[in-house]
Amino acid sequence: MTTAYIQKATIATPASHIPDANQLALALGESSADDKTFTSASYQDAEGNLYAVCSTAAKPIFADLVGQPLQAPDHAPDMDVEAATRAQALLQINGGTASPDVIAVILGDRKESAQDHIKALGLTPIPQDTP
Repeated sequence: MTTAYIQKATIATPASHIPDANQLALALGESSADDKTFTSASYQDAEGNLYAVCSTAAKPIFADLVGQPLQAPDHAPDMDVEAATRAQALLQINGGTASPDVIAVILGDRKESAQDHIKALGLTPIPQDTP
């Protein structure tokens, strides 16, 4: 079986940018449900800043699309293009660790581990209280 999704994109969105990042996901994605890509901020960096993380298969065109002017796709004609554009301006692909002022993306081979990407972003899961 051949697939166009030959890359893995792991994306760390600072908690304060989740709404805008979801609009960007809607603009670049293929489903009207893409505005629910980033939900809870369940990762943190060494300074305690919170992030929502998503790891997904991606097409090679992903890196090109993120640099293009955005428009509402057919599956989401009412998306917030302004919010998506704000998130787009924060994107940093393969540029280092996560920080509160960027939406950090690691783009690699689809067989790479999301956990390795998250570690490279300098993030760890927030410890969950267990009874």
